Amino acid sequence: PIIVQPHEGQELNAFGDTILFKVVGGQTGNDITIGMAITPPGGGPPLHGHRLEHEVFIIESGDLEMNIGGEWKKAPPGSVVFLTKDVPHQFRNVGDGPSRHWVIPSPGGGFETFYEKAAAVFAEAGPPDMERILKAAADHGMEIVGPHQDRTTEKARIRSWKC
Repeated sequence: PIIVQPHEGQELNAFGDTILFKVVGGQTGNDITIGMAITPPGGGPPLHGHRLEHEVFIIESGDLEMNIGGEWKKAPPGSVVFLTKDVPHQFRNVGDGPSRHWVIPSPGGGFETFYEKAAAVFAEAGPPDMERILKAAADHGMEIVGPHQDRTTEKARIRSWKC
């Protein structure tokens, strides 16, 4: 059994977003990972797919839209989104404030390891090295297939990135 207190977990910052990983694959025999993602207005990842894991999103707050199969659909608070592996997808925060959603990849292990590597790249001075990001994604069963969303936060504008 695992009990994680409200402010416990590993917080990582990449792509202008923050994820607080509450439970990671190493704690669950790689069965599941659970993290709270906080996305600034205008934020969201590039179009991407996961070859190794399914992904569940539970929208807690904010105004999110999901691009699934090339079609943008609203995902308001209370929505649950289930994506099977190999489905290209992305989300964007179209609201005026930060959005919060749970991200639950299964099996666990690869997603948080990729995000940890990406966070290390984004923490370095200067623009992020996208070749390292793309390699880390490939190493962990992910493929980034589209450009990022425009960011509106100052840090993200300074540290913009492109595929």
